[in-house]
Amino acid sequence: MIDVLVVDDERHVRNLLVRMISTMYECQPMEAESVEEALKICDKHKFDIITTDIKFNGEDELDGKEFIKRLRLRGIFTPVLIISAFATPEDIAEVCKYAPIDYLAKPFTQDELRKKLKSLLEYQKESFEKYLREAEGLIHSNFPGDLDKGEQLVRVMFSLMPSSPIPHYLMAEIIEKRGNQELAERHRNAARALDVNQRGYRKGEEIDTD
Repeated sequence: MIDVLVVDDERHVRNLLVRMISTMYECQPMEAESVEEALKICDKHKFDIITTDIKFNGEDELDGKEFIKRLRLRGIFTPVLIISAFATPEDIAEVCKYAPIDYLAKPFTQDELRKKLKSLLEYQKESFEKYLREAEGLIHSNFPGDLDKGEQLVRVMFSLMPSSPIPHYLMAEIIEKRGNQELAERHRNAARALDVNQRGYRKGEEIDTD
């Protein structure tokens, strides 16, 4: 099961997307009808994927491009699927620098939506594993500053896969190296709560991130 946020100012589009996604992944997506509402939700909840339109009604309404930009400025690197009938090539080019991003034109079929979501989720997993291996090296390095760099990567991992226990295990290692045993144990407890298979984590292991 995945956590999804659907952002669109048209109720019938949100209803359609929620129905399709809930059927595909046996989940219950959250909804937002404006960028402002979506940003408030993202400040409180973590998602595996977000869908958004580009254009929103209202003169003062923030658009999808600004939404994606503000997500990234908040350190939220969740994959975003733009679903719009009005996105131009220039719009897509502008937001592609805030990867991972993909685009689906309205109207669309359920199969088209499934393929786009699957592609973004696979990209998310590949990115997560890349950051994991880089963070492992930095955390176990003795070079000055590498621990800070490792922490930055782990924070990106939190955003990429909020339901994974691995970032908590890594953060516990980082904090323990800095001498805060109490906070390190909190992260280990959070990791155990998310680690449904009770596999734990050791450096270099093959990790199932699904």
